[in-house]
Amino acid sequence: MIDTQTLIDCTGAARADAERYTLHLADGMNRFGIHSVNAMAAFLGQLAIESDELQKVEENLNYTTPARLREIFPSLFVKGGYRAEEYVRNPRGLSTLRYKGFHGRGLIQLTWEDAYVAAGHSLGVDFRRHPELLLQPQYAAQSACWFFAVFKDCLPAAERGDVYEVTGRVNGPARLKLAERKAITARAYKVLSQ
Repeated sequence: MIDTQTLIDCTGAARADAERYTLHLADGMNRFGIHSVNAMAAFLGQLAIESDELQKVEENLNYTTPARLREIFPSLFVKGGYRAEEYVRNPRGLSTLRYKGFHGRGLIQLTWEDAYVAAGHSLGVDFRRHPELLLQPQYAAQSACWFFAVFKDCLPAAERGDVYEVTGRVNGPARLKLAERKAITARAYKVLSQ
């Protein structure tokens, strides 16, 4: 079972953020079989990046320039014909356009309706009708554990210490911030092995 100080040491989180999530993460990690040192380290390495060290539980869709929107969402604003200017400082509109309202929420940024529905079935909560529940510490943490262990089936790769594969499963083929994920996973492994 993970404690607050271990969570801080593994993820770099501030104490207040770690305290908010420790019990919920411990419960979720236990429930979904994230037990071994390798699995916990890989999970915490992904969690630290996806949540910005446990600070964020919602994707920031508040873009301030049309150019940035075109860069991040070229399929919508370059090829798709939508006017980027209409979505500047319009997170709700962008969420509806891009994700049908099911943008990244929770500590691992659960995204898309099918993931919300599946997480809800597993956790016994209707995230489809009440996506805001994923912003609450209990569900932000438990949905992350479920996503990692069940929805993306990361445990086999985590057990092998394959951060590249785990990152691909969690973040997609772009594997954003792979070097940072590897570094945090290595730090977490060292902390958890003591």
